[in-house]
Amino acid sequence: MDMLDTSIWDGYIVRPKGDMRRYTCRVYETLQEASAAAQEHADSHHRPYEVRAVNETTQRIIKTIEPRKSK
Repeated sequence: MDMLDTSIWDGYIVRPKGDMRRYTCRVYETLQEASAAAQEHADSHHRPYEVRAVNETTQRIIKTIEPRKSK
């Protein structure tokens, strides 16, 4: 299976914290949009999510979003 070259894309991806598996995911254009999506995922799955830069070779972590506390 060939690897998809993401070096031409700019944007951000959202993944569960510590998850380095390769799978299809959405690329968000802005950090604000990716952060909002990460917060939604963190809240619904009750675990931290990370926002990562796509155009970095190592997919540098930009932000870690923790789930909000339930009232």
